[in-house]
Amino acid sequence: MRIFAHYGKASQRFRATSNFRGNLMAIHILAVVVLGLMCGSELSVAAFAHPTFGRQPLETHVRLRAAFAALLGRVMPFWMSGSTVLNLLLLLPFEHLRGPVWRLAAVAFAMQALAVVFSLVGPVPINNRIAKWTPESLPGDWRAQEHRWDVYHWWRTCGLIVGFLLLVLSVSLH
Repeated sequence: MRIFAHYGKASQRFRATSNFRGNLMAIHILAVVVLGLMCGSELSVAAFAHPTFGRQPLETHVRLRAAFAALLGRVMPFWMSGSTVLNLLLLLPFEHLRGPVWRLAAVAFAMQALAVVFSLVGPVPINNRIAKWTPESLPGDWRAQEHRWDVYHWWRTCGLIVGFLLLVLSVSLH
């Protein structure tokens, strides 16, 4: 009878371990997908949307830029922080990650966390001003503010893409 009890406990441990691994794999996949989509969105804004806005007549340009600033200003805080938290969840039960896999995931998390802090200091204040612009209320230095936001955005996007690549590498080595 003791033999069967032993196998029952082993079976329970195996199921618990399998559930943990399954949940962990789901978090890995979700973290990669969420960060990948965010990187794609950020790259799309930097490489396609804003250059296209810049070629429009002034009134159209300002209205588009303000609308995008308002929309993404509401969405991105949740997207960026959610993606960073997902990456953090990969690190917390760190006994499943060893050596270079853990280091890659940790660097990816650090890059995302730095991107959030950088965003709060650099592009977000500019974005909040741009969201309120109308063709009639443009500040005198509006082109300089847009240019500064674009440069900050490119730096943030490149950092997030590097973080994404490190996260994908970490998941693939795991």
